[in-house]
Amino acid sequence: MRRLKECEWLPNLLLRLSVGFMFFSGAVGKLADPTLLTSTLRSAGIPFAGTVSPVLTVVELAGGALLMLGLGTRVVSGVLGSVMVGALVTAIAPPLLAKSPNPWEFLSSLFYQAEWLMIGLFAWLGCAGAGRISIDALFAARRSAAQHPGPDEADQQGRHARPDAE
Repeated sequence: MRRLKECEWLPNLLLRLSVGFMFFSGAVGKLADPTLLTSTLRSAGIPFAGTVSPVLTVVELAGGALLMLGLGTRVVSGVLGSVMVGALVTAIAPPLLAKSPNPWEFLSSLFYQAEWLMIGLFAWLGCAGAGRISIDALFAARRSAAQHPGPDEADQQGRHARPDAE
């Protein structure tokens, strides 16, 4: 059981890398053909699709890169999770509801959508954080070391603060 506990960082790392790459590579594809996302947004009835499209692309590009690095993971997960909620509400749920007005069939179809799974993954990362192998963890370790200096550092700080104490 202890060995499993020692490896608990691995799922977070794999999740961050795969989901981050998915968003990053998807955004690179959207940069290659920006009209495709704009037309998709227009067909979903999104107002200002020409403005929203490049903003979404940049959010997904930056968010994917930040997730892979493990930098700002909780905030990025909230932002990208919100993008997935928006996609579900505007582009995915309406056609599913028209096709399956029965609540059971609608929910069964909805829960099979990749966006729904992504919301769950982002909720996990938002709660659990980036994990040990991340820039977030490096910053947390530095903050902790600065707030709680080791015995040698505390001794040196005490000597420098009060030279007459010796």
